Amino acid sequence: MSVKKLRDEAVSRALGNIRQIEESMGVGYDSLKKIRSELIELANDQSLFPRAHFPVSDSGESVVYRLSEDDDHRFALYGSVGTSGKEVPPHNHTTWAVIVGVHGQEFNRFYERTDDRSVPGKAVLKETGDFVVTHGNGVVFMPDDIHSISTEDAESTLHLHMYGMALDHLHHRIV
Repeated sequence: MSVKKLRDEAVSRALGNIRQIEESMGVGYDSLKKIRSELIELANDQSLFPRAHFPVSDSGESVVYRLSEDDDHRFALYGSVGTSGKEVPPHNHTTWAVIVGVHGQEFNRFYERTDDRSVPGKAVLKETGDFVVTHGNGVVFMPDDIHSISTEDAESTLHLHMYGMALDHLHHRIV
């Protein structure tokens, strides 16, 4: 059986478990931690995610590969490939999110919004912590949690990013 077929089957099993977790527990840090455990288990078999299947773009840029998404755009799983120097500024997701490591390190910084939200398009943030996502661990985010990411590895990184709603349907994100 091909690696892609094995990966697709493993992703399908994991997503079935993740749907059940959300259905039975709702969305909260406890359920997201269980979802994180499912994704860590999926990512544990790195042979399902060979770097050759997730190349950077032809121009050498970072790429996000959609691995799974329900017909209603929920439960979207991506393989996020980062190149050295990739930086994503502070942002929320407006849906729950879980990130786990497959190859390399993704540095996450966490923020608290400290302004009164009275100025549209402007936010004052205070950094509250950080965490390095790598193989065997991960982070969880509620819809309003804010983080930034960066990668510095010499080789491209690959992490699984799971969202309650597909990225192209998140129209109210604050970046």
